[in-house]
Amino acid sequence: MSQDNFSYARLCDSCKQKSCCTDFAEPILFPTDLDKLKRIDRLDSNFIKEIMIENKSIKTIKRKENSNICVFWDEGKKQCSIYENRPFDCRMFPFDIDWVDNEYHWLIYSCNPSSDWSWCEQHLKKLEEDPQFEEVMKNMEFFRLTSKGYVDTSKEPPYAILRQVNWRQKH
Repeated sequence: MSQDNFSYARLCDSCKQKSCCTDFAEPILFPTDLDKLKRIDRLDSNFIKEIMIENKSIKTIKRKENSNICVFWDEGKKQCSIYENRPFDCRMFPFDIDWVDNEYHWLIYSCNPSSDWSWCEQHLKKLEEDPQFEEVMKNMEFFRLTSKGYVDTSKEPPYAILRQVNWRQKH
């Protein structure tokens, strides 16, 4: 599927899995994300929670009570209620970054990891060029802490490793 013909709807039409908004880990919030949520008055304990992993404090978006559904998911409209202000972690969907073979790599979790993922290169470059990408990569240890042990290269993967992340820290 070329980038010109790309459509998440077409990609995911036959998928039986739930989206990250309704059945996935809570998105990590970085300082820029917190600023956006503050501007739209969504930065309080109704929406955000703090978790501790290996003595590190990490802020994430909450799930609805007794549910795996994101507090910002509008079930009636089947869409994100803060879409224009959603965190970078959400904007990366359906992609993720993880530490594989001593390097950060782009991954896509999929029910069909052997698909041709060449269509996504333009999107990955766009994410890498985003001004917030630097902030995310400088804090990548949070991703590593929250997804520790999820990627196991010795097993049949429910994901495809797309390529190494292109990032060089700016000083």
